[in-house]
Amino acid sequence: MEYVTIKRFKGKGIGGEFNIPYGKTLELRPDGMLYYDDLPVCVARSFASHQHFACNYDGKGLRRGSLSHSIVEFLSPKNFDSPQDRDKAWEAVWEDDWVQKYRREEHADFWLWNNDFYHAPIEDLERIAELIGMKGV
Repeated sequence: MEYVTIKRFKGKGIGGEFNIPYGKTLELRPDGMLYYDDLPVCVARSFASHQHFACNYDGKGLRRGSLSHSIVEFLSPKNFDSPQDRDKAWEAVWEDDWVQKYRREEHADFWLWNNDFYHAPIEDLERIAELIGMKGV
């Protein structure tokens, strides 16, 4: 499977130092690692992967990365005028049974997006964005 760089990766990876620009592709191999120029960069399910790369199985990796990051950013406390507005957006997420498939189960009282969220179909990400009140998706 192919991944695409959604945010420059500059720094140390498993296979050495990297400077991977936006839009460059990486390969997911059976060992679960993302490879760039035949060198392992990181584990595909890692935080680094979620921050810098998006799966591109449908040719929509750049959009997927943009949407997933926008959703996470939108739900950040700094983006709300009041705690009540923030709570309303988060309540929509917590109370929607359909969205639960994108929550890491090991955190019962805290929401962390799971790996499936970062691989979600574009339609699912758009549905989540609409649910939480993001405009211009």
